[in-house]
Amino acid sequence: MGLKTIIFAIMLAFKSYILISQNTDSIFNSIDQNFNISIENQNKLFNFYNDDFNLWKDKVDLKKLSLEAEKAKVNTYNIELSSRTKVLEEVNKYIGVPYIWGGSNPNGFDCSGLIQWTIKKTHDIIIPRTTKMQSSKWKKELNYNLNEIKFGDFIYFKSELKNEISHVGIYTDKNKFIHAPNRNEKVKISEINSYWKSLFAGFISLDFIIN
Repeated sequence: MGLKTIIFAIMLAFKSYILISQNTDSIFNSIDQNFNISIENQNKLFNFYNDDFNLWKDKVDLKKLSLEAEKAKVNTYNIELSSRTKVLEEVNKYIGVPYIWGGSNPNGFDCSGLIQWTIKKTHDIIIPRTTKMQSSKWKKELNYNLNEIKFGDFIYFKSELKNEISHVGIYTDKNKFIHAPNRNEKVKISEINSYWKSLFAGFISLDFIIN
């Protein structure tokens, strides 16, 4: 093999290395960009809750809202079910129900209204109306270890704007929870991804709530 052939082969290999490096950088840059866009979109969706709060806080005092007992009659069960199964089966009924700020019945729920209605239906217990009231009352019972959460537990999230607890859902399983997100969405199941983990503010055991 001649010297020129060797030099040509080295140059060709070097160009290929540069091209591969550039493509790799481009791929990772694209991944980073798509991830940032995804996070930004999730932020916009969750911030609808903050927008709702600012819009309705002076019009509707959630602290004065309460369930009418006749509208949330406790269920009767023909078979024996665990407390957690009762809660999970009940809250699953409301997937697809519209989000309404201050909503506390199946015509429309906000996040804490969904939780309050579900517990009244399954265990005939009235819990505090808002996430702030709930988290304040149960502050000492908040558990911050997600590895210990069980299906049926209440999971709380904080607001990015004020770093205060402002959202709640019911944990299902496989790193997911059911909640009423915001006025742009309906009651749904969401995965506890990196975005929600960044806002995670603890959970309350269902056993504590009902006992």
